[in-house]
Amino acid sequence: MKFDIERIHIIYKNLIKMGKELDAEKFRAVLESKGFKKEERVIPTPTGPLKEYLLRDPRSLRDLIVVSVKGFVVDSWSFTNALDLTNLAYEVYESILGDAISYTLVDIIGLFDATVLVSADTFELVGKLINSTYVKKLRNAFNRQDLNPFSAGISIGEPVAPNEWIIMNFVPIPDPNAGRRGRRLKVLIEYRGVDSDKGVEFLQNLSDVIKKAITAIMD
Repeated sequence: MKFDIERIHIIYKNLIKMGKELDAEKFRAVLESKGFKKEERVIPTPTGPLKEYLLRDPRSLRDLIVVSVKGFVVDSWSFTNALDLTNLAYEVYESILGDAISYTLVDIIGLFDATVLVSADTFELVGKLINSTYVKKLRNAFNRQDLNPFSAGISIGEPVAPNEWIIMNFVPIPDPNAGRRGRRLKVLIEYRGVDSDKGVEFLQNLSDVIKKAITAIMD
């Protein structure tokens, strides 16, 4: 069976958990010198207002890097742009922190939202990941034979540092012209870690991760 990744939205966060704060003004100045378009906003936090700079990629103004004293976030709608912006952000980040980076602890958070077009009924694909015995029990409990699995998820790793922890959810997208059945599947991936090298490596392999998961449930 065939499939195609139609759409991807990538959010990659490198947040400082412990260590020297990032000089956001210097970070902003470097990216502005490269043609990035600046916006500002202030976010209320439990410890007080946090000023953020939204720096839009001149090649695609909807892709951007958000920076504050707490670190940076890459927000992109392209595999290629996401990796380019992440590499650039780390280049600037490391040059600003210098030797202090050795004593900086970070949280790496990746939020990835993909829409995949497949040559199969996505509700049936997701149903493969659900124990049919418990679906029957739920139908009996609610006395509804139209009760069906709608989404399914898995996790990889352990949610304890320094482990990587990956959560993947598969959600069918109903076709408004075909009732409940559809050919589009939303794949939601959450990545958590504490190692920036491993975080970038996961981002580099993101397309393959999605393809492996879809291939496995379509087989």
